[in-house]
Amino acid sequence: MFKIAALSLMVALPAQAGLLEDVKRCGWYANPTPGNHWLTDRDATWTLSTQGGPQVPGWLDLPTEAFAFDAASNWVETNGSYGYGCACVTGHFGLADEGEVYRVSKMDALPLARCEADPSLPEAEG
Repeated sequence: MFKIAALSLMVALPAQAGLLEDVKRCGWYANPTPGNHWLTDRDATWTLSTQGGPQVPGWLDLPTEAFAFDAASNWVETNGSYGYGCACVTGHFGLADEGEVYRVSKMDALPLARCEADPSLPEAEG
């Protein structure tokens, strides 16, 4: 019995550890209203921050440059200065079915054309 339990644990631990590796996910970054931020890539929509709710650890530690979306080619305004762009977010992500993010360490703004040309991404929400 002990051998079966130990073997099960040996199989389960690497699978869980894989969820905690640093991953770079790229897709549509949305900030439609104050405090609400998420990233939609080919696998899921990943919630980074919700107004009045939780923020992913590391989110508030990102440098100002992480949010430097050039309005001409990198940002679409849909609600005053709020809107969406294309970005890559690096961090620890959970299962795609849950869209859970455990920690972020970096975000880089990308040209809109990169996401527009990616056939694996859904259309941007605006």
